[in-house]
Amino acid sequence: MILLILADLDNAIAKDGKQITFIPEDLARFKARTTGQVILMGRKTLENAGKLPHRITGVMTRKNLPDEEDLFYFSSEEELDEKLKAYGDRKIYLVGGAGIIQALFHRIEEAYITRVNYRSGGDVKIPSLEDDFDLVETTPITHKATEEHWIRKK
Repeated sequence: MILLILADLDNAIAKDGKQITFIPEDLARFKARTTGQVILMGRKTLENAGKLPHRITGVMTRKNLPDEEDLFYFSSEEELDEKLKAYGDRKIYLVGGAGIIQALFHRIEEAYITRVNYRSGGDVKIPSLEDDFDLVETTPITHKATEEHWIRKK
């Protein structure tokens, strides 16, 4: 599973229920990586972002909702594993929010963090990767953001 998210210097990803910022270059990278793949998100992220085209979307929720074309719901890891069997060897991207990241953190093997170089005052944060992952590459995206590539320590 690959974490793909934008965060500030304090690991904040959202403030007042909204993503802390949008960077066109980051959105293009997100689209290029996730098109044709599976993305996993929480219910609030789905409500804010909507169902994204040309992707299979899995949504973690406690509600019992019917699956739709290219959209499935799950409430447990066992249910997620069962539903993912239908998608073979597609990459699985975990895209937020914080609740689903915390719930599936132990399954993340790789992460791409778009790191904005400021503190947003965001009130929703993801866990730090430093204890469990090695930072293997940083790539400038814009003057205010860098992409960090992390790999889970063996």
